[in-house]
Amino acid sequence: MKIVRISGFAVKYTVRNGGFRLSGGRKFTDFPSLILRIDTDEGISGWGEHASSAQYMVALHSGAIGALSEIGPELIGADPRQLKVIHNIMDRAVKGHQYAKTAVDIACWDIAGKAAGLPIADLLGGIQQKEFPMLKMAVMDEPEIMAASCLKLADEGFRTVQIKVGNDWRADVERVEACLEVAPKLDRLVVDANANYMPHEALSLLNALGPRDFILEQPCRTLEDNLSVRRRITQPMVLDESLDSIDAVFRAHKEDGFDLAMLKLSRFGGILPLSLVRDCCVAWNRPVTIEDMAGGGIIAAASAHLAASTPASHLAAGSFCTAYVEQTYTLGDWPQGAIGRLPSDNPGLGIDVDLDALGEPIFIYE
Repeated sequence: MKIVRISGFAVKYTVRNGGFRLSGGRKFTDFPSLILRIDTDEGISGWGEHASSAQYMVALHSGAIGALSEIGPELIGADPRQLKVIHNIMDRAVKGHQYAKTAVDIACWDIAGKAAGLPIADLLGGIQQKEFPMLKMAVMDEPEIMAASCLKLADEGFRTVQIKVGNDWRADVERVEACLEVAPKLDRLVVDANANYMPHEALSLLNALGPRDFILEQPCRTLEDNLSVRRRITQPMVLDESLDSIDAVFRAHKEDGFDLAMLKLSRFGGILPLSLVRDCCVAWNRPVTIEDMAGGGIIAAASAHLAASTPASHLAAGSFCTAYVEQTYTLGDWPQGAIGRLPSDNPGLGIDVDLDALGEPIFIYE
């Protein structure tokens, strides 16, 4: 089997409810995306995707297009089922730009699954769980509004809720206090600063709150600053932004830097490298949540296959980016509730792309 054509489609996702805020004054109202179709000489096609925001991740929509202008021609003639060979070709063509490589990786997994007649989760070692608990985010707002959001999510059956903080630590104390009133209804309340605290601010927040039952996520930007905080607290800690490469994950583990890991597809380059990191976290007894910054049904499907193939004991929660945007660019409805599952039993990603919604490709390599 050989790759004969690679087509790229530029689309946009609109964030529900007018957008949401993260720490540092960042507001997200839409996300540009690049959807990739890879065609083979045997008539099997695969779909991949990259979507992100330069405000949050080292990733540009225009950068993905540029990187794929170098990568795409080099992939023509390669066997898409040979995932390690595909990654070697991409790494020779372009250093870094893992977010762009993610779209290629997912499309090749889709082809490999279809060629084998199996869902991607089976290729990843097997479906460990057909259904899994989902994480949902309560966006940064006034304390009473955030508490009401947590209560609503708990009543809907969510067991893990992530609340956004990270601006003024004094105001964040009030946010966390309000949400802690709802916490007994949850298994996990995760307080996520999205890397915007300095160490003294994170410690001030924790000292003001005292020994309470919540999990702290990525309080500071660098691993060193997060380690400085971690050595002086009793709360469990999640790392997200600091886990931006395989090397970073191994370094963070060596330094005992995290209890749980938030792993994003676009940071690592797709399903193949992320499955390696996931398996290491399982071996280290560090539960994981697998997601991406943004995207639609393609990214959500890739996340679902990784979640379904993770042992239930080591999956903190699933997370679908489709929960926060209006579009999916796939046919059918995605589950928005507290329980996640694979999109179907069909081979590969198990999705059908909405071809009418894509428009004309912005590039074709063949």
